[in-house]
Amino acid sequence: MLLPPILLTAAVLFCLGAAVARAWRYARQPAHLRWELYPVAHERGRAGYGGSHLEEPEHWRQPRRPDHAASLRAMAAEVVLLEGVRRHNRPLWRWSWPFHLGVYLLLAWLLVMLVGGVLQASIGAVPAALVWGLDLLGFAALGLGLWGAGGLLWRRWRDPALRTLSGPAERAGLALWILYLGWTLARHAPGGTFEPLLAVAAGLVVLDPAPVAWPLAVEMLLGAGLLVMIPLTRQFHAVAKYFLYHRVRWDDAPTPPGSALERRLARALDFGVAWQAPHVAGARNWSEATAHPTGSRDGRPTAGEEER
Repeated sequence: MLLPPILLTAAVLFCLGAAVARAWRYARQPAHLRWELYPVAHERGRAGYGGSHLEEPEHWRQPRRPDHAASLRAMAAEVVLLEGVRRHNRPLWRWSWPFHLGVYLLLAWLLVMLVGGVLQASIGAVPAALVWGLDLLGFAALGLGLWGAGGLLWRRWRDPALRTLSGPAERAGLALWILYLGWTLARHAPGGTFEPLLAVAAGLVVLDPAPVAWPLAVEMLLGAGLLVMIPLTRQFHAVAKYFLYHRVRWDDAPTPPGSALERRLARALDFGVAWQAPHVAGARNWSEATAHPTGSRDGRPTAGEEER
């Protein structure tokens, strides 16, 4: 069958394009509400206790020296170890971490396979060390990913809190992961190697795919389904997490007059107010709401404030 390799190639291109488009959309979102969410990882010498450079007298006159290495360490702990989940929800972490680690290894496996495909197409041979690495990464990725995905799906059914937060898309996504990982592992485990896939990868690299047998066709179609699903669902949260940390949790950059940030905040203050709380009632936009935090448009206290 020739259609599965063609669909897989199309799915790769779609995944890359959709990922770039969604990341661009995140980057162009309005400025977030500028809360003080501590600890901030790049606070040099103060992050450990949740301190801030605002503690310094006349801090606005002092040069800012953010600790970017500390930010990278914090992000590495979050990405590689899922530190936030481990700290706040250890039962979920026991399944989530193996699944994410399996996905990371799967990406490395695909990269090694791509290199092997290029070598196979260019020189007609692949070094034995690369084949060994391909097998090691592949079986580790499939085993860890399948174990974690199965546990996560089970938790979403058994845990009442997770069941409330999990819609059909989340359950279907995990089920698709289980199908792909389980099918691929069952197909290649008896032979103990992924070396036959290198010839297929070589054909895809030079855009000259060859027909494949139905077991490999199923593997390709399941993989294509995953590639299409990931950038369209919550499973794309890896990119969103970058903006969550750097644009929301840790963004304490000053707002100099005339800066791009000041213009973004000015646009945000022009948004309409949908809240019905008394202290913002009647405000046409957030600029009015922040100018009159008492809730009175003429600056006089409201009736409730007079009673207090």
